Parts: sequence; structure tokens; C-alpha cells
Amino acid sequence: MNSNKAFAALRDRWWIPVVAMVIGIGVGIGLTFVLTPQYTSSAKLFVSTTGGTTSTESFQGDQFSQQRAGSYADMLSSEILGKRVVDALRLPLSGSEVASKVTATAVPKTVLINVSVKDDSAQRSAAIANKLAEEFISYITPLETPAGQAQARVVVTLVSPAAVPDSPTFPKLIPFALYGAIIGLVIGLAFVAFRHLTDRSVGKVGKLAAASGLPVLGPVTVVDRSPDERRAQMNSWDTPEAEAYRKVRVALQSMDPEPRIIVVTSSKTGESTVHAALDLAIAFAETDRSTVLIETDSANPVLASELSLAPSPGLIDLISVNLTLDHVVQKTIQHCLSVVPVGTGRDVAPLLPSHVVSQALFSLLAEYNYIVIDTPPMDRSSAASVLAAVSDGTLLVVDPDVARRKDVVRATKELRTSGARPLGAVLVG
Repeated sequence: MNSNKAFAALRDRWWIPVVAMVIGIGVGIGLTFVLTPQYTSSAKLFVSTTGGTTSTESFQGDQFSQQRAGSYADMLSSEILGKRVVDALRLPLSGSEVASKVTATAVPKTVLINVSVKDDSAQRSAAIANKLAEEFISYITPLETPAGQAQARVVVTLVSPAAVPDSPTFPKLIPFALYGAIIGLVIGLAFVAFRHLTDRSVGKVGKLAAASGLPVLGPVTVVDRSPDERRAQMNSWDTPEAEAYRKVRVALQSMDPEPRIIVVTSSKTGESTVHAALDLAIAFAETDRSTVLIETDSANPVLASELSLAPSPGLIDLISVNLTLDHVVQKTIQHCLSVVPVGTGRDVAPLLPSHVVSQALFSLLAEYNYIVIDTPPMDRSSAASVLAAVSDGTLLVVDPDVARRKDVVRATKELRTSGARPLGAVLVG
């Protein structure tokens, strides 16, 4: 996914990371009220050596104390000292449990040791820290006293006792909210990227243009209507999609050369093109340009019933019975619009390569300004590919609820292979 596509995906779904971030902040804040508060108390120990009157001896003693401080830090979190603290304070804990609460670190290049104790009780955390320091001093003194001597070589002193903390150190409201925001944002961005990489829909103009490689002449919002409503629209054509098809008409008329024989098809079964073809034909006819609409989908004949026309004779009869155009072209109540229904009796697709069809179209061009040909979906019929050879261009109708990216890619490739001139795509839904 290149940067342009990434920004486009983020632009389309910008709200997902925002919502995820807000949810993350909410979860982070909520956790601060759910999790058990932890309090941290700290004490500080000072390590020194005895003896040493000269500067050299003092320096050596200081180096020795620093080395001892590192060793003592490890000893402070031992189970042995934990057990001594448990016995001294009579805690309902084990030595290892107390040791797990202890963190001891030697301050670099000093003889200081910081001892921190974390517990869910502020008072107990301070008590454990101070008692641990006290027990450590009593534990280490005999170890650092040479046999036969009364004074230890190393002296450990509690220089800063632990105080009872006023507020918990965990969880903190602001850090948790910040972590929640970051995690939510990352999840949101990852979801946007995943959706973009796995999205095979063509429900957006940009997606359809990218999949088909064609100009999208217009998104059209389609409203289902009964045959009676469809017939009523023939007079006024005041429908939600009317203006959209007027724009499609203008786009087609502005092409050079202007197409006069236009095949209307779709990529996949389930996408109906007949109403798109009818609305486009009406858009041409309302400009006082004579227009004829030819239906070729013999499996789903629609125009005759919806426009109160005779179902036959039609295109099938024109080809197979050698009727004249006067017998199959029917006028409609829409001024300047005529229709050739598909007819009845057999599948028209095998008949389309006949020279009769090309001769009929040539004859119709002498009488009509525009010829709009409705064809079945390309995955079910070869009609669109066959008629491409005798047309000025093909218009691909795409229903995003039915077709996917692969269907559109296949259809446009098939059209180009057949020698068609793809005029553009129309997104309906």
C-alpha cells in the first residue's frame, strides 16, 4: 500500500482511529478505578568503611563501599530478609512475597542504596521498607565483622527513613489515559490498514475508477418503483436518479467522437441494467433527440410489462423471422423515445452475430439520433462483447451490493479484449 493509497484510506475512514483512541482513553481511565492501587515507600541507606586516616585509605574505602553497595542491593530483595521482616511485623505474608515487593538499587558512583517497597497499603509499604532497612543492618553487621574483632569493616546506616505515601504510584490517571490513547490509535490505524488491504468493494467512485480504469460518469441513487410508477415517470421523469442520468448524458455527448450507439451492460448476474438503460434513453429523448432503446436480455424481459408495450414481435422476431423494423419498433408515451423489446420464444444471444443486427442498427441510425442497447450481465452472456463490434461504445453499470473488484476488472478486460470502446462506468445503488 503506497502512501497515496494509505492517505486515501485514512481520509475515508479517519473516524475509526479517532473513535478507537477515545475508547482507549476511556478504557485507560476506567482501569484506574478498577485496578488495586499500589503505594511505594522508599528508604535510603548509606554504606561506609571504618578506619582509613589518609586520603589514599579513604579513597580505597570509598571504592570498597561502592562495591559493597552493589552486593547489598541484591541481598535486600532476598527471601531471608523477607522472612525476618514477616516475623518482625507479623505480616500475613511469606518471605518470598515480601521479597517480591522490594526493589533495591545502588546509586551509581555513590555509596547510597535506594530501597523501595510497593504494597496495596500505604502504611504497610512504609513499615516494610523501614523494617527491611533495620533488619538488613542487623543482618549485615555480623557478616562484615572479622573474627576476633569488635568493629565491622563496613557500616550501613539508614539516612532517610521511608514515609507513608500520600497517593498511589499505580495506577496513574494521566499515564493510563495516554497509554490508552496510543494503543487505541494504533489499533484504529491497523484496522484501517487491514480494511483497506482486504476491501474488495467498489462502493466508492474512487474505488470503481481504480478497479475499472474508466471514468465514473456518475453515482446514481436508485429508488425501486412499481411498473405503474415507472410508466408515470415517462411524462415528468421527476425521479431521484433523473438528474444523475442527465449528467451521464452530458458526459457522453461531450466525448469526441460522440457515441450514438451505446451498449449498456454489467459485470455480474444480479446487477440489473435495464432501468439504467431506460433512464439513459429517457435522458437523451427529453432533449428532443430521437432515441430507440433495444432490449437483448431474453432471460429477463422487463420493458414490455413496465412500459405497457406488446412483448412481441421484438428483436428475436427481427432476426429470426426477418420482420422489418416497422414491425418491432414501438412508440412510448415519452416523446422521442421508442423501444424494441427482446421478444419471446428463444435466447437472443446466439442470434446477435447475425448480419441482420448490424443492418438493423445501420438503418436505425438513419432515423434515430441515439440507440441504447441493454444487454445481460457479462458473466452470463456474450451479448455485450458481440455488440461491441457494431456499437460506438459500452457503458458499464456497477451495483456495489452485487459486484466486487474482481468482477469489474474481469468485465473491463473482456470488453477491451473484444474491441469495445469503454465509455465509462456508472455506480448505482
